[in-house]
Amino acid sequence: MLMQQGHPGSAAVGLPEAIGRRSLLAAALFAATPLSGCGGLAIFSSGRAKIPDLPSVQGGGSIRQAWDASFAGAPGFQPARAGGKAWVASPSGSVAVLDPKTGGADWRVDVGRALVGGIGTDGQIGVVAARDGVLIALGPDGKQRWAAAVGAEVVTIPAVGQGIVVVRGSDNRVTAFDASNGGRRWSFQRQAPSLVLRQTGAIAMDAAQVYVGLPGGRMLAVAADSGAQRWEAAVSVPRGSNEIERIADVAGVPVLAGNDLCAAAFQGRVACLDVGTGRTLWSRDLASAAGVAVDERALAVCDEKGHVHLFSRSGSSIWRQEKLAGRGLSAPLLAPAHVLVGDSQGVVHLLRRDDGALLARIDLGRPLSGAAIRFESIALVQTMGGALHALAFE
Repeated sequence: MLMQQGHPGSAAVGLPEAIGRRSLLAAALFAATPLSGCGGLAIFSSGRAKIPDLPSVQGGGSIRQAWDASFAGAPGFQPARAGGKAWVASPSGSVAVLDPKTGGADWRVDVGRALVGGIGTDGQIGVVAARDGVLIALGPDGKQRWAAAVGAEVVTIPAVGQGIVVVRGSDNRVTAFDASNGGRRWSFQRQAPSLVLRQTGAIAMDAAQVYVGLPGGRMLAVAADSGAQRWEAAVSVPRGSNEIERIADVAGVPVLAGNDLCAAAFQGRVACLDVGTGRTLWSRDLASAAGVAVDERALAVCDEKGHVHLFSRSGSSIWRQEKLAGRGLSAPLLAPAHVLVGDSQGVVHLLRRDDGALLARIDLGRPLSGAAIRFESIALVQTMGGALHALAFE
């Protein structure tokens, strides 16, 4: 959904009947939510194209449901991983820590508030954001540690680490709270374009810096201890003849991999930046509304057409899989021998990492609501209004 910027309670602005030069805002993206990042992007168009039939699979792999749990998702809801456990939250306010192998709960509590996005955790606390703009921190025993008012709707999953909790609000203010007591540590606010994507994003963090993707295709690095700006760089540059075409917001999760910070921009580019300077290491003109997946060997991304791409860490193309075109793909999940990607019809596809061949699939009945996490050969995903699913693949 597109949002007109203004005060924190700004209303949604629907898309016009005629979009113009791109078919981005039709079927290929109407349920695009990242599987490797957190996204929760919802885009609506008055004329959706017919979803193509499922392509045949080659075989040679398998994917099945190992267990499920009653944690319905909504845009931006996804599990988090810490200490070998899965932390998970639902829009109704239910939060739990689960064993990823069995689905058994260490604990499960209701925070008493409706939530707007997935949970952030460092294993010591888990933090969720309520619809009324309040952050709620729970300890490893499930007991509430503190609550703090943000002052606006939270539009990112809380980033937890280095003794702080960082979120961005709908007023484009980035605020850090003390992880031990919820006190405010620092904040800054940036002007946003007049029209932005209504999505749930994420913030990356390492030992020294916090990395925030902003509307307009900008990436900002600030000091974790003070919020002082270290650098600002463009993932993508807005371009086009009208405000809709100029939307270039950073989509999904910016991913840290060694000294690289990689991200994708809606209607823009995929780029990897140097974490120390913000210098662009490489980029590709490839639009994605879902985000990227990165590991030590490669970067994977799904473009606006529904093509799955795998690039080397230096930016060289390894392969492109086009058989899922038009199915509204999520961001992919990278595993040592496989790539997993969901589509807008609730089907999760298993691809061979070596060449992108379609090996197997499973129909979950509902599209993914956000990012997946991987525990060896188990992927955990939440679905829209559905459940938390553990998928075993090989």
